[in-house]
Amino acid sequence: MGARSSGKTVMLAVLMRELATNGPIGRRFKHVITVYGAGEENGQAAKLKNLLDQMESTSGQLPPQTQQAAGEKTTPVVFEWKIPRDGIAKAALGDYKSTVFSFYDTAGEDLAVDERALSMTYLLATDGIILLLDPFSFPGNAGRSKALDDQRVETSPENVLHAITEVLRQNERVKRNRKIKQPVAVVISKIDAFWEEVPQNNPIRHPSSKLPYFDEEEAKSMHDHIASLVSHWGGDGLLTMLDTNYANYRFFGLSALGSEPNYSTQRIDERGIIPHRVGEPLLWLMAERGFIPRQG
Repeated sequence: MGARSSGKTVMLAVLMRELATNGPIGRRFKHVITVYGAGEENGQAAKLKNLLDQMESTSGQLPPQTQQAAGEKTTPVVFEWKIPRDGIAKAALGDYKSTVFSFYDTAGEDLAVDERALSMTYLLATDGIILLLDPFSFPGNAGRSKALDDQRVETSPENVLHAITEVLRQNERVKRNRKIKQPVAVVISKIDAFWEEVPQNNPIRHPSSKLPYFDEEEAKSMHDHIASLVSHWGGDGLLTMLDTNYANYRFFGLSALGSEPNYSTQRIDERGIIPHRVGEPLLWLMAERGFIPRQG
């Protein structure tokens, strides 16, 4: 989830590539990950595949803004992740343990008004949320974005978080004096635009681990450094809202493209797509569920 122009569709398209058969995440864990629905004409998986093909073609075209559903039903992107078993577990429980998970790409306008956000009843079925926040939407970065006027985030991070919080409290019937327990990965997108502010040895700039487990110590360090950036950008209100309302949240910084696109032509950098830490929010949610191993 995220406001308009925060980069949800691009991130999801690139994440789908990362999760594909023989993709970096599958190779890292030596697991089998399958995407379903890529052949469906109106499914999100097929649409994302087409958008990814456009970005990876010679034209390098960025996808258009996600339109509001307006009552039209769209099939979410569905994945199955299988982990092979061995030894006694294999004999007793079968060749694999597996989980099925899905993503639904919402239009950012749905989060601009609380009343509209409350229609997102599907959030009742979620086990975790990935919330994208555009770094240029923070007060300290006002006017720094190279995006065209109609491509800039108009909704503040606090308003986006407030809308989601209201939905989750109502859907999960969480009292005002209790914190929401559902894990929320708070993602600062387009982090590549701020490399000049981040020292080379900062964890934010480190690539994803290649080890077959989720590195908890590294993730906590990333969380602290991103929280510090958010505070520096004038996001103390957002930090307070998260601490007040959520029992389990974690900050991440990523770039789906790896470098800023040319906003005037709506094309990606000529080097192509070089994603940075795109899979980490999902891996954290999977580790929280106990599905993949974690260390640290």
